[in-house]
Parts: sequence; structure tokens; C-alpha cells
Amino acid sequence: MTAQAHPDSLDAGRTGTESETTRLPFSLPPWAVVLVRVALILIIFGELYVTATVQLPGLMHPTDLGTDTSNYYAAGQRLNAGHDLYGPLLPTDRPVPGYPKLYPAPILSPPLSAVMWRPLAALGDVSMTIWWAVDLALVVILAVWFAVVGRRWTLGGLAVILALGLPIAWVLAIRYRYLGYHSPISIAALSGNLNGFITGLCVLAWWASSRGRPWLAGAAAGFAAMLKLGPFALVWWLVVRRDWPAVKAFAATVVVLGIVGLVGAGFDANLAFARLTLSAGVSPSSLSVAWILHTRLGLDPHLANLGTMVATIVGLALVYATRRQARVSFLLTILVVIYCSPVVLVGNFALLLAAVAPWVVPDKIGTPDRIGAVAGRERAPARDMATRRGTAAGDPSTAAVDRGTRASTWS
Repeated sequence: MTAQAHPDSLDAGRTGTESETTRLPFSLPPWAVVLVRVALILIIFGELYVTATVQLPGLMHPTDLGTDTSNYYAAGQRLNAGHDLYGPLLPTDRPVPGYPKLYPAPILSPPLSAVMWRPLAALGDVSMTIWWAVDLALVVILAVWFAVVGRRWTLGGLAVILALGLPIAWVLAIRYRYLGYHSPISIAALSGNLNGFITGLCVLAWWASSRGRPWLAGAAAGFAAMLKLGPFALVWWLVVRRDWPAVKAFAATVVVLGIVGLVGAGFDANLAFARLTLSAGVSPSSLSVAWILHTRLGLDPHLANLGTMVATIVGLALVYATRRQARVSFLLTILVVIYCSPVVLVGNFALLLAAVAPWVVPDKIGTPDRIGAVAGRERAPARDMATRRGTAAGDPSTAAVDRGTRASTWS
């Protein structure tokens, strides 16, 4: 007889279609698990303190020029004033430090992000503080929630994310100065960048998809994709899962929000963003695939720039290859979301919180075949009702099913 693991131990699994079959070589007692959870929570808040007081104290002032919240606010102001969203800036526009010497445009996000800021910008400087506080709360709550309810690979994954500062410093060829240095979670939480909100939307997409709510999953993924281009990889994950209602919801969300961005920002701004995206005017950042290939492997810059495209294609192929393992394929999708852009910053790695979400929220739907079977069972009652109606009327049941099927396509 094999003894079952204590429900609070790290060796205990969760119920669900996709169970955690990989067992750890040891099982921690409940009191040790509690210590692990407490330690992770203390590290989260410790890294927040280090980032806010030692490394980047300026992030505690979201209204200062040069912060992400200030740049979003400036974009909303330009739209409200009828000025060019992607530059050039007029003398009366709020300054954006780094433009045009470092950045090809005063904002690099799609027009929808600036449209969202139009009503916020009308509120004045307080809108930047509100946005910053909501982003901070969202990221911290997600990280702490994972530490409180996570098991096994969730806690291990969270520990890896909290320790990413060390390999990030190595890639950047700088000294790892102190614990909490270059913390992705802390920087994403305190910067007010869209990454925090996109992380929440990615977690929501997984939760909704794994709970049989495809329309919510597609809408969350589509919303994230309209805030930044990277999350467009999520639609490929939905396709390989054969979650067609979610794919339809994704497409509908992108179309609707695209119209909102077109009306709210104007045709010229949307055209300017398209030119910005296609012009290759954005230089690779120090954590991007292209930069790593150039600096670490010595590849020619022009050849290294193709690395981003190659990494994206390989990543999407791996997502397809692991389609029957929903958790693994979703984790790979999040990696594609991060590395498909030439601009990869420290805060982008906070998206890895979404990558470990599948081990917090088990998949109750399962493989692509099972998703199709679940959808078939949901349609079965309508066919059965049509069959009974046809039998009661003295007609062949097959004709009744055909009529019921045709009628349902128009409802």
C-alpha cells in the first residue's frame, strides 16, 4: 500500500484533467511548506523594497518625466490636443526623455494604449498615480497568490523568477550588486508599464480556457494583443488547442478594439504605428535575442537581427509540438510573447508569472481532442431535442436533426 501525500505537502497534486504526474524525489512536511511560502512572500516584498529604495527609487514617483506612466499620460494628452501621437513633439507637448535620440517615437505601444489614456489624461496628474497603484497591486497580488496557493512547480517557478536578477546581470555583463538587483517582478510592479496588466490578462486567458470559458479566454488574449504585439502569439496557442470559440472571440476582440483605436487615435496615428513596426527602426535591447546573439555569440548584427524571427518561429513550432500538454505549451507561448520583440526589458520577465499559472490553475478541459469532445457534448442536447421533436411530429429523426442544426446556425 502506498501512502498518499498530505494535501499541504509539496508532493500533493491537484485534481483536474491534466494532473501533475511528475513526483518530487522527496516530500516536505506541511510545516516546511509553510516556511517555503512565507520565505517566498518575504523575498517578494524584500525585492520590492530594494528596487524602490536602492536600485530605482525614481519609480516611486510615477508623475516624474521619463517614467512609463508619464509617457502614457503624455500620449493621452497629445491625442486630446489633436497632436501627432508618434511625433514629432510640439513645444507645448509633455516632454518624453530619450526621444528622438534613443527612441524612434515618443511611444512604442499600439494606438489603443494611448486611446485608453485619453479619459485618464483629462483627470490630470492624479491619473498617473492611480494607474501606477493599480499596476503595483495587480503584480504583487498575483505573485503573493502564487506563493500562497502554489504547489511544487509553481513555487519552484516563482523562486526562479525571483532569482532571475543573477542571470540577467550576466547577460548584461554587469556585476550582480546585491540581492533583489534587477528583479523582474519588482520593476514591473513599480514601473507602471503595461507588462503588469498584460500579465494579468494572460493569467485570465489561461484560467478561462482551462475552465471552459472560451469567449472570455479569447477576449482576454485579444485585449492583451492590442496593448502590445507580443501577445498575438496567444492566438496560436488557442488554435493548436482547437478552441475555435476562443479563436473567434480573439478575432472579434481585435476587430472591435482595432476600430476603437482607429476612431480614438485617427487613421494617421494607426498608419504611423504600422510604419514604425515595419521600418525596423527600433534597436534591439540588451536582453533581446538579437543582442544576445551579437554580443555573446559574435554574430553579425544583420544576421543576429534575424534571430528574433527564427526564435519566434521555433517557439511557435514547439507550442504546436507540445499541444497535448497544455501547461507546457502555454509556458512556451509566454516565452514567445517575451522574445518575439526586439525590445526585451527586465520588467518583461514578469510575464513568467503567467507561465507558471497553469500549475496554480489546473486544466480541466485537457487535450485538443478533449476540447472538441466537450464542445460536442455541449451541442448534443440541442440535437437530442430536435430528434425528439421530429419523432413526435411523425417525421424521420434525421430530418429533424438537420432542421435543428440549420436553425441553430442562425440563432
